[in-house]
Amino acid sequence: MVVHAIAPDTSELLERLERQAAESGRLEERVESLENALRVEREARRRLAATLKRERAAAEALHQRAEQAEAVSAAQAEELGRLREGMAMAEQQLQTAWTQCAEVEHQLAMKCRPLWRKVLRRPPG
Repeated sequence: MVVHAIAPDTSELLERLERQAAESGRLEERVESLENALRVEREARRRLAATLKRERAAAEALHQRAEQAEAVSAAQAEELGRLREGMAMAEQQLQTAWTQCAEVEHQLAMKCRPLWRKVLRRPPG
C-alpha cells in the first residue's frame, strides 16, 4: 500500500510539473512576443523622433525665410513709396516746365511778330 500511495503522488507531481512547464512555455512565448512588440515600438518611436527633428529644422528654416521675405517686402514697400513721391514731384516739375515753355513760346511769338502786327497790337498769326 505504501508503494501504491507513493505512485499516485508522483504521477500527480509529474502532471503538475508538466502543466507548469506548458504554462511556462506559453508565458515565455508571450514574453518573447511582448519583447518583439516593444522592439518594434522603440524603433518606430526612434524613426518618429528623427522625422520630428528633421521637420522642426525644416520649419525653422521656413520661418527664417519668411521673416527675411517680410523684411525685404517692407523695404521694397518703403522704396516704392519713395519712388512714387519722386515720380509725383518729377511730374509736377515737368508740368511746371511745360507751362514755362508755353509762356516763353508765347512771349517769343509776340516779339517775333511782324512790325505791322505790333503797331496794330495784333497777336501773331
